[in-house]
Amino acid sequence: MLVALGSAVATTVGWMTGTGLFGFMQQNPMVWVGLIQAYLLMTIIAVLLVLGSSQVNARKWNVVGALAHCPPLIAALSSLDVFESMGALGIVRVAITFHFVWLCLETFAALYPIRTI
Repeated sequence: MLVALGSAVATTVGWMTGTGLFGFMQQNPMVWVGLIQAYLLMTIIAVLLVLGSSQVNARKWNVVGALAHCPPLIAALSSLDVFESMGALGIVRVAITFHFVWLCLETFAALYPIRTI
């Protein structure tokens, strides 16, 4: 949740001022339009995951969490040449790593057998 909100703030600052990691967006504001939507939607999903984690059958929320990381991964991996042309290949590599790690963790949590004592 904090990563998504922090990224939304960082992209907005980059778009408005042309500074920071996302400063390139000042020249291409359509990038901000897509990213702000994605980051705010991921924030909503994160809130739902936190709320759902306290339910009796929380495993289904691990599946939702894993699936939430698939669209950003697909978009990033299929658009590496676009990110490279914008000079943002370093940022997208961090994003790919982040989403891949969380996809793996959520998938593991969803598939790990529940032990009853």
